[in-house]
Amino acid sequence: MSGDISKIQEHHPVYAEGPGGLAGASDTHIGTVDKVEGGKYIKLTKNNSPDGQHRWFPIDWIRAVDERAVYLNKTIDEVASGLIDRQPEGV
Repeated sequence: MSGDISKIQEHHPVYAEGPGGLAGASDTHIGTVDKVEGGKYIKLTKNNSPDGQHRWFPIDWIRAVDERAVYLNKTIDEVASGLIDRQPEGV
């Protein structure tokens, strides 16, 4: 991962990897950071959720972080099938 997870801020947009790969030009917005939980998961805000509920994903999905956004190493399909719909244990 490039970037420091301590740079992850509340309200940062989160992008899944698009068909353009690491170029980033075609990344797809999948949500907005609510907060980092337990140093292991990112909790997304309810706003982008189709059912108005929070979703989580593991920190190891992060490809890069900069001052503007969080970029994942997963495609939109991988994100859609892998998001966690309840608070992970130990968080």
